[in-house]
Amino acid sequence: MKKLTTSLLAVLTLAATSFAGQEVSMSKETPPPTGCFNDRELQLDVFGAYEVGLGPDHAGPIKDHAWGGGIGVNYFFTRYIGVGVDGEWVSTHRNALQGGEETANNQVNGSLTFRYPIDRYCIAPYLSLGGGAEINHGSFGEFFVALGLEYRILPNKIGLFVDERWSYYGDYGTHDDQNNFTTRAGVRWVF
Repeated sequence: MKKLTTSLLAVLTLAATSFAGQEVSMSKETPPPTGCFNDRELQLDVFGAYEVGLGPDHAGPIKDHAWGGGIGVNYFFTRYIGVGVDGEWVSTHRNALQGGEETANNQVNGSLTFRYPIDRYCIAPYLSLGGGAEINHGSFGEFFVALGLEYRILPNKIGLFVDERWSYYGDYGTHDDQNNFTTRAGVRWVF
């Protein structure tokens, strides 16, 4: 028992002298938390998509509900503002004014995104404005506005997102104003 006590005292003495000459802080200050969103980010998105179709004479280019998916790349050059490009593919039927046949609806879009990161909860609501083209049997342009929310399951690495887009196609095919809603949900990898 004497050897154990002597050894313990020797270790404590050595440990105490190892801090000699160094300032030791006993402050309760903690370093600032690491944010969930970087000031500059490159992102890769993979998502599922659902487009609303309301019947044969729907005001958009499709008559049935459409299901599909897509990929996207975004770059945030500040914490709050970024640009992106995405491609989406959905399977559906055209509305009656456009022939009603089954089709794959392919889109390529560019966007400008404004987000507001809330690091405390690792979420960021966002607004995107953009435009692009539907590329099917003939091409036509579109403009969209989207509202969304991203949640980072791994800060600065992986996020989940969902957004709702309203797309406006104008007087496509001389059939009056056409528009539709698209819901997207997916995974976002951050680099």
